[in-house]
Amino acid sequence: MSRGVRVTREELLRMIAILSEIESSRLDPFSVDVSNLLSRLREIIERERDVETIVLDAETLYRVSVVLGLQQRWIRDRASSLFIDAGMVYTKIIASDPKSLVTAFLQAWRPIVRLEQISVDLLLKGYQHFISRPTRGLVKGEAGPLALSRPGAYEAIESQISSELGALLAELSSMGGWVKYWDFIKAGGDRRARAYLLSYLISRGEVDVRINTLSGEIWIRAAERVLDEPRTVSLALTVGD
Repeated sequence: MSRGVRVTREELLRMIAILSEIESSRLDPFSVDVSNLLSRLREIIERERDVETIVLDAETLYRVSVVLGLQQRWIRDRASSLFIDAGMVYTKIIASDPKSLVTAFLQAWRPIVRLEQISVDLLLKGYQHFISRPTRGLVKGEAGPLALSRPGAYEAIESQISSELGALLAELSSMGGWVKYWDFIKAGGDRRARAYLLSYLISRGEVDVRINTLSGEIWIRAAERVLDEPRTVSLALTVGD
């Protein structure tokens, strides 16, 4: 093989590699000058007539046709989107003033919020994590000093919460029938605590909820029949001081 034929073969292989890369990697199909490439292919095929060069030339020509198809698709896609591409969006953003950008952002912003309902189990897990951390001493409670790592502390809290839940449910049952949510929350004690305990009873299906969508009033009552499966009822409420 002469040196000229070897150089021509290497040039054709480079062309094929570049065109294949554009096709497989979905690069910009206009990154290659097809016109100059075709002119070069004509020069090669007119100068070299050996079988290997003809085969490589044909392979290159096929790859050129694929890139031309990608260029046609690129133009069609841009035309269908009214020429709104990344370059135009970038130019418009750079030319816009900060106030316009903030306004556009607020109009298009669709925040995704994930809300987890807190439960007794989650509270107890948090408490377990808290008492597992190193402590500098004792925490004083209403009944006197309490060691955070004291054996049975977990069970004591669980028993206390269960007792409070039972007491609140019994209080609601004694009222008989439907009562206004806020009247029950304000009936006595810590309103925040009552609201939380009541939400847990609702999620367990032990309390029924009825909402008047016109007036916004919320009514509750002790459930006549407790569901086998827990349920979730979303109530957006603000408990003030």
